[in-house]
Amino acid sequence: MKLKTFKSLAVASVAIAASALLGASAEAQTVVNKIKERGYVSCGASQGVPGLSRPDEKGYYRGFDSDICRAFAVALLGDKDKIRFVPLNAGQRFSALQTGEIDILSRTSTLTYTRDMVVRFVWLTLYDVDGLLVRKADNITDPKQLDGRTVCLQGGGSLTETAIQETEDEHNISMQKVYFDSTIQARDAFFGGRCDSYVTDGTAAAGQRASVAKNPDDYAIIRVGHTVEPNGVAIARGDDQLFDIVRWTVNALLWAETNGIDSKNIDEKLKTGSDEVKRVLGEEPGFGKPIGLDDKWVYNVVKQMGNYAEIWDNNLGMNSPLKVERGMNALAKDGGLNYPLPWN
Repeated sequence: MKLKTFKSLAVASVAIAASALLGASAEAQTVVNKIKERGYVSCGASQGVPGLSRPDEKGYYRGFDSDICRAFAVALLGDKDKIRFVPLNAGQRFSALQTGEIDILSRTSTLTYTRDMVVRFVWLTLYDVDGLLVRKADNITDPKQLDGRTVCLQGGGSLTETAIQETEDEHNISMQKVYFDSTIQARDAFFGGRCDSYVTDGTAAAGQRASVAKNPDDYAIIRVGHTVEPNGVAIARGDDQLFDIVRWTVNALLWAETNGIDSKNIDEKLKTGSDEVKRVLGEEPGFGKPIGLDDKWVYNVVKQMGNYAEIWDNNLGMNSPLKVERGMNALAKDGGLNYPLPWN
């Protein structure tokens, strides 16, 4: 009797486990299915960081992070404009993923151990350091000169708080911190004269100096802290299909740059390229099947959005007002940290 009971329990346990796995598998598909059913990607954006994610006068989001997210819309739906941006501050961004308010987060978010246990970071898209904006008229050229002075910054768990703490510890100083709910409020308070300095990601600082300051030459940027901030794209945990699509879409941008393929020459490369180039660009039937996308999804992404270098140059680099050097964000063959994964 006991043996039969044990066997019955074992069978029931296997059935429950199988049911749970099937349920989890079905649930894992729901985000991609919802995106396709509703016809657009919901992307978490910043509240307005020039060069990264900021709406223009017509409400069209422009910037590096915004264009990275548009690449996902192309991969999933074939159209870069089938996307809606949801502006979020630092305290809102991860809960918005968990609750399903957004599908993908692409806005100055640094990968850390704790954060990756809450949401799932898929790929690092931008390496950055922290920068302190100061007025040249104040003759501040070194962080130690900020002892007792005010610094405007965003609260809510931003890693710039860590950079300020590191700076205080290193130089044995104490800064008066003025916290705000968003980086926009902190920025505006600084430019309005409320604080002696303003701390944010270095790339964001360059963008705000170039596009917000009345006279950018009146301001300097001082590096603070020692941490390299690996910013990436994140999704909710437990969604393998969306994870794959996001990962391999960013990979496609880097692969295209590595192989000299851009939005202008892609059609010629499709005709004259190697077997791998033709395969990845959709000439091989079934290439998109394992990931659940059209065979031409990589072609569509690069054709509409360009490669990684084009997205960088148009928003942060030489084709933008910011003129930010690639630095760590260059390809590995050029001394940077970026490289594509193989397609085989």
